[in-house]
Amino acid sequence: MLPFNVTESGVLIIQLRADLDITHRAAAAWAIDGYLAAHRSAPLMLELSDAPLGTSAVSTVVRTHRMCRTAGVRLAVVATAAETRRALEAQTGAEGLVIQPTRSLAANALSAAPAPVAAAA
Repeated sequence: MLPFNVTESGVLIIQLRADLDITHRAAAAWAIDGYLAAHRSAPLMLELSDAPLGTSAVSTVVRTHRMCRTAGVRLAVVATAAETRRALEAQTGAEGLVIQPTRSLAANALSAAPAPVAAAA
């Protein structure tokens, strides 16, 4: 299980505290999908650990981004390490993933951004 909490303003914060390996990637994505289902349409903040991000963790962030777009949920990623932000930006390109160095900047980005339109099922 991934640690999570919900702020007073209704933002769901999920923490990826350690780098994921290939065997835990699917479990993390499944847990995030469950949290999204339980907290329908709540904005999501995915907070990454300070450790260097491996390919499995990057894949999980990209997958979470796709899940949020499909569900019409706003997403912001908190990555304190500049190297991590660069790695995510390189993987996601111009897909509109909001990556911020602090929780407060991510919260501001979530409040300012319009909710994406949910993809048709």
